[in-house]
Amino acid sequence: MTSQTFTISGMTCEACAKLTTKRIKNINGVLDAQVDLETKTANVEAERPITAQEINTAFGDSSYRAEDK
Repeated sequence: MTSQTFTISGMTCEACAKLTTKRIKNINGVLDAQVDLETKTANVEAERPITAQEINTAFGDSSYRAEDK
């Protein structure tokens, strides 16, 4: 199991944080994700290393973007 932290941009409200959490949790191999609106970070627990690109793909056409922290 791996634990990673990503910076998430584009979030402006708690609904954004909930949506980004849901989309990250839907990535194959992700066991848990906690997104913090205040710090604009996502803590991800996964079976394997997850890339920022995988998260951005899960975000689709939204304005949210993940970067390695």
